[in-house]
Amino acid sequence: MSSLNSGSCFGAFLGSGIEFLEIVAIAYALAASGYRREALLGSAAGILGITLVGALLGPELIFVPLRYLRLGAGVVLVFFGWKWTKKSILRQAGGKRAGWIQNPLRGRNLETENTTSRFSYINFAVMTKCAALETLEVALIVITIGLSSRAWFEALSGATLALALTVLLVVVLHGRLQSLPDVFMKLGAGLMLLTLGAYWLGEGLWIKWPMGEFSALPLFGLFVLSSWIAIRILRRCALKL
Repeated sequence: MSSLNSGSCFGAFLGSGIEFLEIVAIAYALAASGYRREALLGSAAGILGITLVGALLGPELIFVPLRYLRLGAGVVLVFFGWKWTKKSILRQAGGKRAGWIQNPLRGRNLETENTTSRFSYINFAVMTKCAALETLEVALIVITIGLSSRAWFEALSGATLALALTVLLVVVLHGRLQSLPDVFMKLGAGLMLLTLGAYWLGEGLWIKWPMGEFSALPLFGLFVLSSWIAIRILRRCALKL
């Protein structure tokens, strides 16, 4: 496996893992409120629904010229990478945590007081929507990585491993999900997606990388260093205020 394909697998793993963890956090909190069936069935419906749509539509994009695929993939991954990196830097500098780990049900329009044993179709529908939206981001990340690198096996393997490990984490960390270093994990995922996106964006713009696919490594190092400097500067500015 080439270094870029390994990066594709790792990028898909990190990006998918963050989204699956968000689904798990919401489902876990909903189940703890007494709506276990709605949490499980809604999560499964959302994930499977988007997975089927992605499986049907994703391969059709292979007929698009590789250059345009890499341009599109670069834009999508840079968008996700920048968004996640920016949020994580601000949270790390301010000592804050993500909303989905602190209060997963806030703003979800879910019923949280279980006064009856009847199945709540409202909670099921909202849980399905939440799971579908997060899985849609997974599908976008995996499809763009798979198409631009032609490393479908690695991208799909990374996403599948992320789902399996997420389920395992729920079993192992039962009741202790808030102990996860969510900001650090999302920062790492954002930096990886930012690196892959910048590399493929350059490929789509006919930039000749001096080290070929190994140029992704110094790119990643540059983004990591920039993030560390940004966190240090923001912390110092906060101390002066």
